[in-house]
Amino acid sequence: MTAPITFEQDVDKLIEAAIYLCELSTDDPEFGVSKLTKLLFYADFDSYLAHGEPITGTTYLHFPHGPHPENWHRVRQQMEINEDASVLYEPMVAGCHQYRLLPKRTADMERLSPENVEVLQAQVERFAGFNAAGLEAYSHQEFGWLSTEDGEPIPYALAGVISPRPTAREIQAGPPLIR
Repeated sequence: MTAPITFEQDVDKLIEAAIYLCELSTDDPEFGVSKLTKLLFYADFDSYLAHGEPITGTTYLHFPHGPHPENWHRVRQQMEINEDASVLYEPMVAGCHQYRLLPKRTADMERLSPENVEVLQAQVERFAGFNAAGLEAYSHQEFGWLSTEDGEPIPYALAGVISPRPTAREIQAGPPLIR
């Protein structure tokens, strides 16, 4: 058995990628931290597919609401402490809330390569019409998410693998054949 593909996280690059995605999404009313973390996931995994390495090297974990950066809470706190960004909590329907990351500065484009920028922009365009729930449902089709349990890392080796839709026979057979 071969060892899983892992990368070393570049926290500074993660911060710049997050700030850049926030900048690109200022006019998106559906853009909150939940959507941001999914865009980071897709950017890293698409960069891995296209260039052989992710943008940030972040490990993404299987969470009930989809892939999530392993140490996002700590990184977000670091952004607040360093005054790179602040968090705005906005009330939503039924007592829920959305929180947005509001950059206090522009992204340091020296930290992001032209290829990184292209991949990040592509994710914003790709998921422009998605709200957090729609992006969550989309991410739940990823084989990497489907093949892991809560808290487990999603392997980069499964980047881009979408679970096929079950056949009528598989649906009739029930849970042992489909997840």
